[in-house]
Amino acid sequence: MNLGKTNIDVASMGIDIGGTKTLGVVLGGEGNLLTQLRFPTPPSSSKIVELVLSIYSELSSEVAGNVDICSLGIGIAGLVDTSGQLRRAPNLVEADGLRIGEMIAPRIDVPVHVDNDANCAALAEIRLGAAKDVDNALLVTLGTGIGGAVVANGNVFRGGFGVAGEPGHMMVHPDGIGCACGANGCWEAYASGTGLRNLAVRQAKAGKLQAVLQEGGGFEGLTGELVSQAAFEGDQEAIAVVDEYAKWVAMGLANCAALLDPEVIVLGGGVIGSWELFGPKICESFEGFLIGSQHRSSVQIKPAKMGEAAGAFGACLLGTVHGATG
Repeated sequence: MNLGKTNIDVASMGIDIGGTKTLGVVLGGEGNLLTQLRFPTPPSSSKIVELVLSIYSELSSEVAGNVDICSLGIGIAGLVDTSGQLRRAPNLVEADGLRIGEMIAPRIDVPVHVDNDANCAALAEIRLGAAKDVDNALLVTLGTGIGGAVVANGNVFRGGFGVAGEPGHMMVHPDGIGCACGANGCWEAYASGTGLRNLAVRQAKAGKLQAVLQEGGGFEGLTGELVSQAAFEGDQEAIAVVDEYAKWVAMGLANCAALLDPEVIVLGGGVIGSWELFGPKICESFEGFLIGSQHRSSVQIKPAKMGEAAGAFGACLLGTVHGATG
């Protein structure tokens, strides 16, 4: 889908590989979106590589003659180390070990940079979005799983081995719901988009949410989106699930804030597309969970400005970041 072309000479491309979807974008020199493509994320390493090459080719052809692509940035959901290797991807298990930068670089004619998708999203938010000009922030993306990124002193903090910022796998309930990573009770199992569905399924099995269950055609069709819509429409059982979900989100955010003391927490991902439903509930619960909330500077919780495209926008910016991996 072409969103308009300009006479900009240089542009960058970013591709965000998430657990369910892959989004490719081209940004002009002023950070303006020139064009984008979206596809379902395939399960295997080889198919992911071929999809990235296909997106690169198609987007390059769309802007050919108007701009020159100067770099390709790739954000991918999972543990990405300082060499650019995907060490572990709970929601893309067939891609564990993928060295996508090394596989793509010989087949295209621009530099390739690779990072975790949430780090990319954080980069977009501190350069262009909700955390612009903030030195210390936390970005949490609530999608299929939970991604996270820590901004310390104005830079994305990657830790000793490049894999810092994975709050989704904090354990919040040792005997709790199973997580895609193989453990039980991870925050992701309660506070991601998948977590919202998990909570809804549990209530439906207890005999509640029958209207929503019927709308979805059974347990297989019971989604977080259906629960959110029912809550918007005033379904009290759906509202109760949303309330429970907001408390789980807030608990994890409070744990992170106790450790990191951010000025701002930016929430992104598909779930936050319904910010008016979730946002106030999360903020209210957060204040109750945060230690010393009445005696410390307030921590702002904001919806991401860059939306679901934040990871792809940030991937575009990887080539400008010192130490970006390739």
